[in-house]
Amino acid sequence: MQAQDIEMHLADLGQELYNMGVYCHVRILMVRGAFMLTQMHSIRMTNDVDVLLKDIDDPTISPLYGVFRTAVRAVASRRQISSTWMNDLIGDFLRDLGTVPNGILWRTYAVLEVYVPEAEYILALKLLAGRQKDREDIRMLCQQISIQNRNQAQQLVDRYIPKETQQVNDLDDTLSDLFP
Repeated sequence: MQAQDIEMHLADLGQELYNMGVYCHVRILMVRGAFMLTQMHSIRMTNDVDVLLKDIDDPTISPLYGVFRTAVRAVASRRQISSTWMNDLIGDFLRDLGTVPNGILWRTYAVLEVYVPEAEYILALKLLAGRQKDREDIRMLCQQISIQNRNQAQQLVDRYIPKETQQVNDLDDTLSDLFP
């Protein structure tokens, strides 16, 4: 998917939720690749839109979650895309990881409100993951945020992610590779 695909699918999702009788706002926080495409204008494509559902802490007991997933599948069927185009599995991981920012409202599509975090949060997540495929995104984010050295990068990650989690994910190695 590219940025315009993401926006088109989100618009469809908002309308589908409304058509299914959802009249309250459904708020999502968009992260990772979809953030990079829509906010940073990255040229890389993504296979899915990673989101945290802001108003659903426990999907197993939320009636809204079932409706949300049904709407996601309806959009996938209509657009002939994978039913995994919207990935909310990252939500639990982000909540367990540490502080999740509220984000700012980016777009509203019918009843769907799409929030985005500050770029610093996305950079902290990408540094923590330490994946080779994220290196270009990391460079782009560092330039945008004016992160020029290891100490600045470490301080940024410390704002969002506990030290124990950083150690388990070998953040030191990633920072050493990126900031020799």
